[in-house]
Amino acid sequence: MKVLIIEDEVSAKKYLIQLLNKIDPNIEIVKTIDSVKSAVKYLKKENNFELIFMDIQLGDGICFEIFEQTFVDIPIIFTTAYDQYAIEAFKVNSVYYLLKPIKEEDLENALLKFKKTRTHINHQHDQLNMFLKQMQGAAKNKHTTTFLISDKNALLPIKTKDFSFFFIESNIVRGVTFSNKSYALDKTISELEEELDSELFYRVNRQLLVNRNGVDRVYNHFYGKVKIDVTPEFDGPIIISKAKVKTFKNWLVSH
Repeated sequence: MKVLIIEDEVSAKKYLIQLLNKIDPNIEIVKTIDSVKSAVKYLKKENNFELIFMDIQLGDGICFEIFEQTFVDIPIIFTTAYDQYAIEAFKVNSVYYLLKPIKEEDLENALLKFKKTRTHINHQHDQLNMFLKQMQGAAKNKHTTTFLISDKNALLPIKTKDFSFFFIESNIVRGVTFSNKSYALDKTISELEEELDSELFYRVNRQLLVNRNGVDRVYNHFYGKVKIDVTPEFDGPIIISKAKVKTFKNWLVSH
C-alpha cells in the first residue's frame, strides 16, 4: 500500500513512519510533505498513492486550505493534537481522525477501516463495470425491429420480421415482405446486415439478405455450391458460394 504523509513535525513524522512499518511492513511511504503550499503543488500533479496521513495544523496554515486550492479524492486519515477539527475533517475524504500522541491500537483501527472502505469501493467499482458491460452488451445485441418506410406522403411502420428478403436493385436496397410488397430503404445492404438480428437474417451473398422463414428449399449446386428458393419468389437464381455453405446450413438449422 502506497502512502503520502503530510506532517510538519519531524518527531511526529518519524514516529508515524515507525508505527506504520511495525503494523504493516508492506506499506510504502511515497513522499513526506511539511506545508500547505508544497502539498497543493504535489497533489495537483501526483496521485500515485492510496492513502494520505494529514496533520491538520501545518507550518504555513490549516490543512483544509489544501482542499480549497486543489481537488483531492484520495482517502485521508487526519492526525492532530486537537479534536475541534473533527467535524470539518469528515466533510472531506476522511477515513479516520487520530488524536496525537497516536496510539498503535488506534492506528491499526484506522488502517483496518481504510481497508474495509477500499474493499467496499472496489466492490462498487466491480459492480459498476459489470453493469456497464451488460449495458454495452445489451446495446450491441439490440437489433432493429421496425422500419419506417416512406410511402407517398406517409411513413409505414413495418416489422423487420415481415420481410422475406432484402436485395440490391440498380444500387438501391429493396425489401420484399411475405405479402410480396417491395419497398425501397435508405440503407446499404451492409448496414442492414449490422442492424438486423443475425439469428433471423443471413447474408447469402453480396446482393441478398434472407429471412430464415422465407427460405423454401435448398438444392445442391455445381462445385459444392447450393441454390435456394425463397418465398415470395426472387427474380433470379440465389446461389451460395462453397465457402459459405457450411455456415449457411448451420445458421438455418441451429436457431
